[in-house]
Parts: sequence; structure tokens; C-alpha cells
Amino acid sequence: MSIIPDGQKILTTAAEVNTTYGGSASLKALNTWYTMGDIVDSVSVNQGEEVVYTVSGGTSGTQPTFSGPPLFSGSYIRIGSLIHFQIQVDMDNITNFGTGQYFLTLPFKSKHGYMFRDGGLHDISTSREYHVSGHVYADSNIMQLFTSDTQGNTLYDFPFTSVEPIILNVADNFHISGTYITNE
Repeated sequence: MSIIPDGQKILTTAAEVNTTYGGSASLKALNTWYTMGDIVDSVSVNQGEEVVYTVSGGTSGTQPTFSGPPLFSGSYIRIGSLIHFQIQVDMDNITNFGTGQYFLTLPFKSKHGYMFRDGGLHDISTSREYHVSGHVYADSNIMQLFTSDTQGNTLYDFPFTSVEPIILNVADNFHISGTYITNE
């Protein structure tokens, strides 16, 4: 048991905090401010631990088909309202890549619009690597995927599809990661 010192404040990012007020116990939830005189008995902490989540995805057109569950995996680390995520997509069991721009889901809605630039597509048949980026709008958890190309001396983003930047193959795979602030 510890007592928060005079003049100090702490913000909990734990799943639960068990506190005592005048002999009665109570639970306070995520992101609760504690101030001078609060007595904290115990803390159940998952802050900073990697958590696996179910990634969903699809396209803006005809949806891909699979010979089993999609081989998408993802995890995140949450510290307060800050989220760092990583997503892996293995294409081994795709039977049809679909049409239109690909998208994936983030673990939580984003408070602001973000562009994530930490992604890569691995073209196994040619041993080439391609850039993959993702964009999410404020108050959404849908991340649209992009890739980059040049036209003359200009570098620009365009939708990541089954035929851009390459014609995808079941041996290929991609990953993306990033950090953002959530409003959940």
C-alpha cells in the first residue's frame, strides 16, 4: 500500500486500480487521476505489454477470397492514449486478391488523421521490396493502404491494390506499423 504524496498527481493507465477511501474499497478505471491523500492498495498493470488483436481488412471493390481464415495478425502496445501497432499480412491462402484499394483495421479509433510510413511489401518472386503506407481519418480505425511511385521527378502515393505496385502473388507478404493517439 502506498499513499500519493502531497502535491503529486498520477494518471493511471492500468486496467484497474484498487483504492481505499475511509475503509471502503473501490475500483477506478483506465485514465483516472489520483491526487494527494489517495491510498492505492494494488494496481493491475498491462501498460506497455504487447496485446494481440484481431485484424480485419478488405478492399474498396470486390473482396478477396481465402481458402481458410485470412492470415492477418496484429498487436499493439498502449500507454495512456498512445498506441503503437504492427500488422502482418501473409498471402499464402488467398484464392482471389479482389479489386480496389486495400484497407486494414487498427485496434482503436484514431483521435486525429495520420499517415503511417512504416510498411513494406515483399515481392518474393523478384526479391524486391516496395513501400506501403497507411492513412486513417480522425475518429476512425479504418486504415487505407497506399504505395509510392514516381512520375518524372515527382514521388507520389497511390492506392495499394492487387495490381499496384505489382501483381500480387500468394508467396508475397506485407507489414505495416505506426504510432497514434486514440480517443477511446
